[in-house]
Amino acid sequence: MTTLAHKWPGDGVSLKLNGQENHVARPSGRAARIQALKKLCASGTILHIAEAAQELKTSEITIRRDLGDGENGILCLGGYIMSANENGERYSLSHAQGTNTQAKTQVARRAAALVEPEDTIFVDCGSTLQYLAANLPQNANVTVVTQAMNIAEMVSRLDGVTLILLAGIYHPESGSFSSDTALGMLQEINITKGFFSAAGIHESEGVTCFHFHEVAVKRAAMARSQRRFLVSDASKWGKLRPATFAQLDEFETWIGQPETE
Repeated sequence: MTTLAHKWPGDGVSLKLNGQENHVARPSGRAARIQALKKLCASGTILHIAEAAQELKTSEITIRRDLGDGENGILCLGGYIMSANENGERYSLSHAQGTNTQAKTQVARRAAALVEPEDTIFVDCGSTLQYLAANLPQNANVTVVTQAMNIAEMVSRLDGVTLILLAGIYHPESGSFSSDTALGMLQEINITKGFFSAAGIHESEGVTCFHFHEVAVKRAAMARSQRRFLVSDASKWGKLRPATFAQLDEFETWIGQPETE
């Protein structure tokens, strides 16, 4: 939550970010405005564009134009301003694989328990669902469809499990493939259960991921899945990432949803 604390005409604004006061000089040009936005979003804060325009004493159109090239480490998506980085680093699968592993393992095991003999399942990319792959039933005539290298490598070592890899251009930051060929393959596969990952789950903006190249494959797999499950631990709630690929009500259930008070 960002709160306006004080204003000094001609001097700048003082903002409270998560209870801490930060002074932002009144920006006069594009570079200065971008630096001011970076400071506001440095701790992971997400601002509505109207709020950002008010704080910087400029227009929403100006901010959209400033951030239009997407090369400044700040994004304007769905009317929100946010850092393109997470905790100061761009998302990478290798980094994510070492974080929050206990919670990821728990939700993935719950998801794996839903897999039955003869199922054809889609297993999405990311660090959470590798734990689902590790707990799949073997020798049960299960078929796994995935665009993720780490999932494919794990499934290939399982006995009695058929692997269909949706190949194409490899994206090392997400450890996944994307291509028109992959989308065409999905149109010919009947998926009984789809298990989908997310980097952020936002109340109004929906289920999100970091990379736009993931969206088309996720959407196509959702369309081909008879049952759809979101598999994500509770830490993803309230986080907004650059690309929305679904709304929560498109899933049968969210495995890992935080308990409501």
